Amino acid sequence: MKFEVVVEQGGKPNIDGVFEDEAAARERAGYLLRLAKFPVVRIMKVNGAGKEEVIFQKASSGGAKTTTISHIDDAEVSAADLCTDALQVFSFASRKVLLRLLRGYWDEQAVIPAEQLHRYYPLRYFEREALLFNPAIMRLATLQAPLLGIKPFDRHDQILRLFGALKELAQASDTLAPFDQALARGGVAGLLAATLDRAPEERDRLVTHAFGAVLEPCRDWPSKVTAILRFHEEGDTENGCVIDQFLAETVDGREPVRALIGYAPDLGTALQSLLAAIHGDLDDRLPLTDELLALSNALGGGGFLETRGALLRRVQGGLGGLTPLTRTSDSAEGKAFQALLDRLASFDGYLGGPAMAESLTRRAKMVWGAGGQDAAFDATVQRLAGRLPMPAQRIGFLLDLATSPFGRHKASVLIRQVAGEFERVTSARELAAPGVSVDEVRAGLGRRLRAAGIPRALAEGLIAKIASIPDGQRSLSTPLLGAPAPSPAPTAHSAEQTVDVRAPKAVTVRLVLSFRGQTHRIPDDGPQLVIGRSSQCGIVLDVPSASRQHASLFQQDGVFVLEDLSRNGTRVVVAGAEPQVLAQGDTIPLGPRGEIVIGAPELGEEPARIAWEVTRG
Repeated sequence: MKFEVVVEQGGKPNIDGVFEDEAAARERAGYLLRLAKFPVVRIMKVNGAGKEEVIFQKASSGGAKTTTISHIDDAEVSAADLCTDALQVFSFASRKVLLRLLRGYWDEQAVIPAEQLHRYYPLRYFEREALLFNPAIMRLATLQAPLLGIKPFDRHDQILRLFGALKELAQASDTLAPFDQALARGGVAGLLAATLDRAPEERDRLVTHAFGAVLEPCRDWPSKVTAILRFHEEGDTENGCVIDQFLAETVDGREPVRALIGYAPDLGTALQSLLAAIHGDLDDRLPLTDELLALSNALGGGGFLETRGALLRRVQGGLGGLTPLTRTSDSAEGKAFQALLDRLASFDGYLGGPAMAESLTRRAKMVWGAGGQDAAFDATVQRLAGRLPMPAQRIGFLLDLATSPFGRHKASVLIRQVAGEFERVTSARELAAPGVSVDEVRAGLGRRLRAAGIPRALAEGLIAKIASIPDGQRSLSTPLLGAPAPSPAPTAHSAEQTVDVRAPKAVTVRLVLSFRGQTHRIPDDGPQLVIGRSSQCGIVLDVPSASRQHASLFQQDGVFVLEDLSRNGTRVVVAGAEPQVLAQGDTIPLGPRGEIVIGAPELGEEPARIAWEVTRG
């Protein structure tokens, strides 16, 4: 005997859940009625022969919204997503396509494909959902048929057969309970070990079923994130890959992200919180959910590329809309946008690729416009590129924008700017990230130039220019934050030079920092030192009011500079002068000696005092 909790929306029934116990089914029905989301909630008693009987039904005033398929284009479907067997539907690539195509449906049901694909009754009712099922099948068939070299109607029939096979597998999913137990007992490692004697094509089904069993009792998005993170083990690459996929599947949607953020006074603050989570330095003093903080801590350990990508898509979607970032003034809007730009900057442009470059440009045109008119495209692009100090960043942004549909309409403007940036490059190393060879940079640039639609002759000329530039180290750009400053490569000319013994010895200027018996030196220990609570910082603090990355020290034009990265400020104390308090984004040149003070005595904290001294010799 089973009890199905069924909800109606748009006149169509959908199974919310199946329960062994009538009391549990009634409790779930009561919760759904309190949500006032569905016009009708009922409980169906189903006996062993499949006979159904309505034992509870009640109407509410909600549920007027109709759910349809989401927009999905050719770029979101590849050969990797083409399923010819029902077992392939459980792959992560296939689940991602289903997730984006039916985003509204998953949000409404508060489930992810990994859960629903194993449940016979939800699949059966989904098949009856005319506004979703038929359009979804036709859209997939239209996109996938050209990749298979067949007609859309033939692919449509193939997908229908796949769905029938999927329902048959769902009816036999009870046999997979041992793998659910393997996950519960031994974590991801135990689950993967239990699947070793099964055929490789079966493993996605076994893994998704085990995680689906864990997630099924979780009725909201934050609890799903918590349930997945319980299995995360730092340092285990295979474990991390599995966890990453299920996290990405869970957070890649507007409703999950809203639930994870919890409170946010405006869009700009919400997007800042997402970016902080992506970087792993979310401020735990803000009124955010514990689940988002836990996610940020996991992302701070590295990896989780799929989850980072999912959150970046949410940031890109927010920037690409028309909702203002703030609810106050135009100046506040500009500051909020600039703060987001700073967080999105990466070595080869802005995080998020062509889609993000397009959204940033559209948003910048609005933010930097005047008199009710958007800013001009040329000036906007120049200003966006100008905020990036390194040639690799500016060229990367311009190529990303040129690759986007929006940028292709302005190809001539972008081509001129790309060519101008290449003209100013004096060292091939200016385009190379740490650990990346110049040959890899040249090959990558060739691919990106072609993808951006740069005319062939010009692209070949630019690549030839890079090939002719010496492979010396950076000469113009500022080193990446946290990356060691490369030393100049010897040249034939420098090897032939003689040394004048009468010339004065070169003087090296160092910033020496002392904290709790430890000494750090810039630039000897690297071009930059970050102070904060994160274990990745050069100086790690245990002060509760300190941010994960609280302050940064670096050398600029021969002067050592302190920059505040926090929300609570940093005090700078110099003998004979009034203490200065820096706010987020403020910088100050450091004199011969003094102290950096971080902490709030008024909160009962013992502030951290970091002494500095500038030495020469």
